[in-house]
Amino acid sequence: MSLLSPALPSALCLTAAFLLIAPLRAQTNIPWSAERPLTWADFQGTPPRGIDRDAYTYYGISASFERDGEGRITAEVSCVFMPAESWVRPPAKASAPLLAHEQLHFDLAELHARRFARELPAQLGGAGPEAAFQRAHDRMMARLREEQERYDRDTDHGRDAAAQARWAADVRRRLAEDER
Repeated sequence: MSLLSPALPSALCLTAAFLLIAPLRAQTNIPWSAERPLTWADFQGTPPRGIDRDAYTYYGISASFERDGEGRITAEVSCVFMPAESWVRPPAKASAPLLAHEQLHFDLAELHARRFARELPAQLGGAGPEAAFQRAHDRMMARLREEQERYDRDTDHGRDAAAQARWAADVRRRLAEDER
């Protein structure tokens, strides 16, 4: 049974994020880029049974850091879309509003990856950078999860067009202000 009315755009989604310390498979994942928006062809996973959603956006945030001989810490953080794990139900592929909603989930992940990249070096100074990394990661993931949930709640999973437009404008502005 679907929660969607035929008059509403198909916009229920489930979003997952994982911080991956190991490098992500570049040949299968799509790095976030303003020049390369998602398409429905990118959603290559199979919709699971028993989940009443129309789409699932799965992204990863990869992070690493290193300390040079003088003790300076640099961090490398990237955000990628994971096609093999992301899926869309065939009837929903006709929904441009749902694709825009899913893109914004990916954009929010990129914003949090950028913030993590900026904040991470300062948080890793001193002894025990691995434990500090884990604490910083946990804070970033909690902030990201909270914002993703608020986004879905505020936009009713993309079905509230006015709220979706407000979020889209805000995220576009934030991305422009926080260019890497």
